[in-house]
Amino acid sequence: MSFPKGPRFAPEHVNDVPGPGSYNLCQESQLDVYKRGAFLEKADRFSKDAPSEVPGPGAYNTGTGKPDSKPNAKPPANLGDRYAILQRKVEDLERIHNDGKKAHQTEVERLKLELSRSQKTNAENSDRLEKQKKQNVILEARIQDLKKTASTEQGELKDLRVKLRMSEHERTQLAGKQGEAGDLRKALQSLESRRRDEVRERDRAIADLEKSIAAEKKRREVAEARLQELQGRGNAELGAVQTKVQSLQAQLTRSQEETEQAAQSLAARDADASAKQSSLLDQLERHRLVLLRAAEEYGRLAAETVSATLHAQLKHEHGVLQMRTWRVERKLANAESQLKDIVNLIHNEYNTKALLECEIRDLREECDFYRRMLPDRPLDIPQLGPLYDALATAMRDLHEEQLFVSQSDNLLATNLAEFYRRTWDELSAAYLTINAELDRENLASRDLRVQLSGALEGKETLEAEFANVQEERNNLANQLATAERIADELKTSAANAEQQSAEIERKLTATTRASEAAASNNKKVVQQLTETVKKSRMAEEGLRAEIEILTTELAESDQFQAAYYSLSDEIKSLIARKELAEGEAEQLSRFNAEILGHQNPAQRIMYVDRIRREMAEIKHKLALTETECESVASQNTELIRELQMYKSVSVPVESKPRTIVTRISRPPLVPLNSNTPAVININRELKDVEKIEDFSFAI
Repeated sequence: MSFPKGPRFAPEHVNDVPGPGSYNLCQESQLDVYKRGAFLEKADRFSKDAPSEVPGPGAYNTGTGKPDSKPNAKPPANLGDRYAILQRKVEDLERIHNDGKKAHQTEVERLKLELSRSQKTNAENSDRLEKQKKQNVILEARIQDLKKTASTEQGELKDLRVKLRMSEHERTQLAGKQGEAGDLRKALQSLESRRRDEVRERDRAIADLEKSIAAEKKRREVAEARLQELQGRGNAELGAVQTKVQSLQAQLTRSQEETEQAAQSLAARDADASAKQSSLLDQLERHRLVLLRAAEEYGRLAAETVSATLHAQLKHEHGVLQMRTWRVERKLANAESQLKDIVNLIHNEYNTKALLECEIRDLREECDFYRRMLPDRPLDIPQLGPLYDALATAMRDLHEEQLFVSQSDNLLATNLAEFYRRTWDELSAAYLTINAELDRENLASRDLRVQLSGALEGKETLEAEFANVQEERNNLANQLATAERIADELKTSAANAEQQSAEIERKLTATTRASEAAASNNKKVVQQLTETVKKSRMAEEGLRAEIEILTTELAESDQFQAAYYSLSDEIKSLIARKELAEGEAEQLSRFNAEILGHQNPAQRIMYVDRIRREMAEIKHKLALTETECESVASQNTELIRELQMYKSVSVPVESKPRTIVTRISRPPLVPLNSNTPAVININRELKDVEKIEDFSFAI
């Protein structure tokens, strides 16, 4: 069971009631406390005995106001717990700090990756922006060009529209104007039937002509298209043939140059081969001389050197001496081993001698000890005399034997050393002489081998170079043959190309002749069309004269327009006066009704007012119907008069009626291209020339 942490004793209760003298502010230092800030205030705002809520050094010491109270029993345990808590908090903070650091590092890496990605995208976007800017510049240039062309085309269209409107206006005015006098109408009526027949025949002829012109136009277009196609095909074939001929000529020139270069290189190779051959022959001669010299030197060396039997004898003697040296060395090794054994025996003897001397010394000491211990012993003991003598003789013999052995060893060593020295001197002298002769022979044989290998290598190199030269010569001969074959093929292909070009030229001449014939026919058609255009221009001039007359009449009609506008203004003023009068009349009627009906305002006043209103409306409607009847009567009289004028024959020119619809045909627009001839509809132009007349004929 765990108990909560806290103080063992109850904290002292501090009374919140101020004690006596708390409100006495006699001190001057406490009067201006409210004027100072929290950072400058030094007065005690609270009681010193109040316990702190934060655990601190004196948190659990409850005896702050009681000095006689006992101290806490376990402050070290509480401090350990607090230290453990603080340690855990520090560890948690370190872990949180490490986690935050790792998260920060990951975030930094992510931001770096995003930065690199954004930089890449920014670079790509900048490249794309540069490309878009370049494209925008190109498109702006194209837009400016298109705007310029559009503005020029719009200007042309405006000019054409103005011209078209002017021409239409002129035609409508000319068609609306009456062209002839009244005395010609009888002749026109009598000639109408005959004219209609002629017009039908003429229309039929014009339709036939139009069909023939359309067929001729189609044939001409087909011929032009075929001519253009043939020209394009011929130009393409001619260009292809020319390019092929040029390429063949270039190949021919290239092959000729290559053949010339090959011939030059072959001549140079022949010269080089001859020079190399002469140099190789010189080298062979020199090598032959070197071989002869080597043979002579070898013969001289063979003559001067020792014979084989003597060499074999010397080798045998050398082997015998070597065997002898080996035997001597073996004997020396045996002697050395024997000497080592003797030395070992001597050492053993020395050791035994030392042991014996030690034993003798011990025995003497023992004897001396016993002699001292036995004072009453006899001076000479007869039993020890022979022992002493035997011991002395043994010691003497041992010493003599040792001297003899050492002398014999020294003598043997000196003799062996002298023998070995002499044999070694002899063997070294013989070995040096034989080795010197062998070195001389090896040097001579090595020189001869080197010379022989150099001669063989020079011969092999010469043979290889000669084979390479022959192979190059064969290759050059093959290349020359292939170049000649290619030149022959190019010549044949050039001849074929010339034949093809001649055939194409013949075809082109035939097509040009046919196109010239078609062009002559088209010229004839164009001449006929120009004649019709001249006729139409003459008719247009007549129409322009009539248009001028109509413009003068239109200027005269401006006076009537001004009078009409003045009349409309007067009518508006009259309408306004009428409305004002109606308003005044309504006010008077209402005032009269009020005056008359002051005795019974509920019935009679409203009745009289309503009757007066209805009478006013009826009068207004009656006036409107009268004006409508007058307008209808005037329109009827105008229609009757117009019908009579249509029926009558002797109608003055000034008062003849004008029709609303004018039957006039418009010629087609002329194309803007100056290269194509203007095709004009002859049927419509003739109708326009003949229909410049009014349509006010008798019904």
